[in-house]
Amino acid sequence: MNINGQFNATDLLSDRLQRSNDDKLKQLASAKRINSAADDAAGLQIANRLSAQNSGTRQTEQNLYDGLSMATLADQSLQGISDGLNEIGRLATQAGSGILSADDKAALQKQVDAISAGIKDQIANTEFGGTKLFSSNGSIALGGEKSQFSLQTTDLAKQLTDGGVFAIDLRSADGVAKALETVQANSRQIDNQRTDIGATANAMSASARNLSNQNVSEQAAISRIADLDYAKASTERVQGQIREQAGIAVAAQSRIQSEQALQLLS
Repeated sequence: MNINGQFNATDLLSDRLQRSNDDKLKQLASAKRINSAADDAAGLQIANRLSAQNSGTRQTEQNLYDGLSMATLADQSLQGISDGLNEIGRLATQAGSGILSADDKAALQKQVDAISAGIKDQIANTEFGGTKLFSSNGSIALGGEKSQFSLQTTDLAKQLTDGGVFAIDLRSADGVAKALETVQANSRQIDNQRTDIGATANAMSASARNLSNQNVSEQAAISRIADLDYAKASTERVQGQIREQAGIAVAAQSRIQSEQALQLLS
């Protein structure tokens, strides 16, 4: 009768049950099915690859929404400039009235100069995150690896200066006629720029929504692989504890019977 062998087999079974219960407890504590490569080597590799991919998806989505905020700011600023041009156009129309005196036209000119100064100030102070939006001609890259866009920037002060906006003079009949032409031409340019910004914003918004859906799908896939089924794990933990306790009871009974057998043999 191999009593030692019986003890060793019982001890090994007890150790295996205890390790299994410890693993379940670790999973329950972390809420993760995979806590190391030993739990599921292939699953860990797939989950890590999907996690890296998902990080890029989420960051690109965030970049796009930041870009949308920048585009919104640019459009709002251009709207303010467009409003200023419209007001200058209204003043120019008013200056064309034959009943106005020279002093009246001079007063209108002061209003035009004040609006022009406001436009210049708005151009100089329109920035997003420290980036000036209307200080130079070029483009600002938006988005990321999975979805790339660019927001076109313009040296707006130079554009309006070259367009004659800051040289409008309502004190003469020729100046009034020229002012109306100047306002119309520059308003068209501003509207075209707003159209481009709006188109870019719409495209970024659509891409951001698509990436948001992709993010949800990727997160779900990662969860199915790496996250723990808490109800199932809790049940298995209880079952393991019962088996462990039963194993301890069996081992204890086996030792008692073995000791009794030894006493009979001695």
